[in-house]
Amino acid sequence: MKDKTIILGITGSIATGKSTYIQKLITEFAPEYCDADKLVHTLYEPGKPAYSRILDVFGKEILDEKTKYIDRKKLGAIVFKDKDLMKNLTDAIGDIGIEVKKIVDNWITKDKKIGIVEAVNLIEANYSEWCDKVWLFKVDSNIALNRLIKRNNLSNKEAHKRINSQTPWEKRAQYSDLIIDTDDEVENIYENLKTNYLKLINSQ
Repeated sequence: MKDKTIILGITGSIATGKSTYIQKLITEFAPEYCDADKLVHTLYEPGKPAYSRILDVFGKEILDEKTKYIDRKKLGAIVFKDKDLMKNLTDAIGDIGIEVKKIVDNWITKDKKIGIVEAVNLIEANYSEWCDKVWLFKVDSNIALNRLIKRNNLSNKEAHKRINSQTPWEKRAQYSDLIIDTDDEVENIYENLKTNYLKLINSQ
């Protein structure tokens, strides 16, 4: 009998470093991978149904003048100010979970050993229901703030708004099987992550 496909959900607020460490796992072990947050961006490209719905809500001012794609930086500056506006965006995009589940089901159908689903709102959006394990990344808020300012070229005020719009890690902890703190040295963090990853894939 073939072992069941392992679905690993990885979550954590913005600038916790989760994408960096996932890429290290992908480079070394080549698991299947879905970045739900990047998948969302493809759902509102020109010609997609969500494109016109988002413009109806937020206006054409959010478009890049040259490409006519929705400028995520302009859109982010609006929705990160207000949770109601973020909900308006989510409603306009549509059911993201359906698209993520299609990918997960495809891994299972093809008998893949393991698939990683990365999403900031993995728990809040109930993607965790499809996951065998949920790993939560956390980091000191000041470290996250400095990372975000540097990485996204944001002002201190803008970075604060984005961090404050996220769910505190403590609220996600109760739904998580493993908490990975990224305050430590990169090598130590990855060794911890790798050790737990190997335990997971060898658990069947």
